[in-house]
Amino acid sequence: MIWRLLADAMFVLHAAFLLFFVFGAFLAWKWRKLIWVHFGIVIWNLAIVVIDYDCPFTGTEKFFLRRGGESVYEAGYINHYLDGTIWPEGATPTAEKVGFALVVIGYVGFFVLRRRRRGAAAQDDVRGDSVGPRT
Repeated sequence: MIWRLLADAMFVLHAAFLLFFVFGAFLAWKWRKLIWVHFGIVIWNLAIVVIDYDCPFTGTEKFFLRRGGESVYEAGYINHYLDGTIWPEGATPTAEKVGFALVVIGYVGFFVLRRRRRGAAAQDDVRGDSVGPRT
């Protein structure tokens, strides 16, 4: 029972990790320091896709499933849970490209917003601190 619960926890953690990979840069628009955590996760995911090695989250989930006497799926997490359910079967390479494109869009937006904020802060410094409304 505990092993199945641990396997389920790994499933949820893995899903959260993947969602953060796709949308984390957008969260960093609000919480800027989050970009560094997200950058590490992007490098992690890029390495998994380029080098094509097994994700430790998947291996851990499969370990817990085995210990609990459950059958273990053959493919990786994405192919097992998402391919054919979230997107059409066999479209995982396209889904990966969309995911990475969203990451790039998130980073572009992050740096555009950062630049605008710095520009606005610099203009506030030039104007000086006034108490009343600006006209």
